[in-house]
Amino acid sequence: MTLLDQPRGTAETSQQGRFLVELKDVHKRFPGTHALKGVDLAMRHGEIHAIIGENGAGKSTLIKILTGAHKRSSGSILWQGREVALATPQEALDLGINAVHQEVVLCEHLTVAANMFLGMEQRRLGLLNERAMARRSQEILDDLGFRLSAAARLSALTIGQQQLVATARAAIRGTKLLILDEPTAYLTRAETDQLFALVRRLHSQGVTIAYISHRMEEIFELADRVSVLRDGELVASRVVAETTPEQLIRDMVARSLGEIHHKEDIPFGETLLSVEGLSGPGFSDVSLSVRRGEIVGLYGLIGAGRSEFVECVFGRRRRTAGQVTIGGRALKGVNEAEAIAAGIVLLPESRRDQGLCLNLDVGFNLTLPIFRRLSPRGLIDRRREAEAIGTQMRALDISAAGRQAPTWTLSGGNQQKIVLGKWLNHGADLFIVDEPTVGVDVGTKLQIYRLFAELLRKGAGIIMISSYLPEVYDLSDTLHVFRQGRQVRSYGARGVDHETILADAMGTAKKISNGGKAA
Repeated sequence: MTLLDQPRGTAETSQQGRFLVELKDVHKRFPGTHALKGVDLAMRHGEIHAIIGENGAGKSTLIKILTGAHKRSSGSILWQGREVALATPQEALDLGINAVHQEVVLCEHLTVAANMFLGMEQRRLGLLNERAMARRSQEILDDLGFRLSAAARLSALTIGQQQLVATARAAIRGTKLLILDEPTAYLTRAETDQLFALVRRLHSQGVTIAYISHRMEEIFELADRVSVLRDGELVASRVVAETTPEQLIRDMVARSLGEIHHKEDIPFGETLLSVEGLSGPGFSDVSLSVRRGEIVGLYGLIGAGRSEFVECVFGRRRRTAGQVTIGGRALKGVNEAEAIAAGIVLLPESRRDQGLCLNLDVGFNLTLPIFRRLSPRGLIDRRREAEAIGTQMRALDISAAGRQAPTWTLSGGNQQKIVLGKWLNHGADLFIVDEPTVGVDVGTKLQIYRLFAELLRKGAGIIMISSYLPEVYDLSDTLHVFRQGRQVRSYGARGVDHETILADAMGTAKKISNGGKAA
């Protein structure tokens, strides 16, 4: 019987307060890097234990050690009081340790049901019993309140929906320790509520949950205790009810909370981009403009048409109506090459799938858009290449073993810096950034925001998509709200409150607030 089959409220209360897992003086060394430095961390039976820290603080390494993907260099790990090796992922699974990673690692070509039972397939007469797995998967999804079809192919789902499938899969595997790594990064508010309901349900049934998130409000809504990593060391463990966001920020980065959403007042210049009545697959009739020195924010629930719109501006999606003009010149909208040549670049929502060549090194990714510039006679000028790579690694403080380090080995925040850095090497007038700070820590966010300010001072314009309302609200000079593929409202900076913007996005607004206008 799995945990989801148990009646609610049947947690083994006698276990409460005892340690499920203890790390004692755990070190992890890689060539040239001391990733974990004597970490002492204990998680109690049945608690939600948040783990926070900047990218590069050691969180990913800690997860990989707990799941058997990495073997510790020294130190010991106790599981229910008994020392364990955790030498392989299978050993971790056998103990009941499961992880749901920020980037979904399931099989997109299989159905939801096949993914949920991956490694636990049901058979009848030696053959896969697909009907039974589909029926049971649908029962589980319905019970969890996840509005998903077990028969759907995983590739047809949004990234957020795939995250819910991965969470459901982990929850039905007899889990004792569930590790959730940035679980809400791609979820809508409704999907987040569904996930939180599952977390609370597992919590009530005695599951220990390690919850990793850069969103402070989630830590304070869910967690019992919180541990802070910095530079590979455990610097604090606190009871959530006895601390504050300001204290945790200081623990992580020695900065105040007020510094994080860094916004500078930069005068606007001439109109850089003008979009009139643009329509395409997934959106229709969008009109807006971007001035030099301006951040134009696009807010809406996932699936509202924001990404489809900017991909059309960038030439990645076909245009069915409307016009795009940049620098006074109308774009044909035929392909991405035309947009890039006109000075438009796109930092896509999924950096792993769309923004990087993960199997190649840091230097290759940073210089990918400028290979022709670096090889005027058909051969790469290695000196110029090294200068371009070094400039961006220093400017963006990219933490890597070196320019030849495989990109997949870097943290999510450092990968995002590479996506930014490659386009900075190329140069552009209009930067379209889709979810630029998903899964990155507060320190990296601050670096990204300051980089935005530098671009604006140099005369660039920015279109920013963010599903995190405080971010898009604080940073945007002009904010456009999308719903069901349409631009439903537009606001000047701070021209409305958060509640009205969210109501616009959800379609529950009763009136237009001061400062806003219907599109």
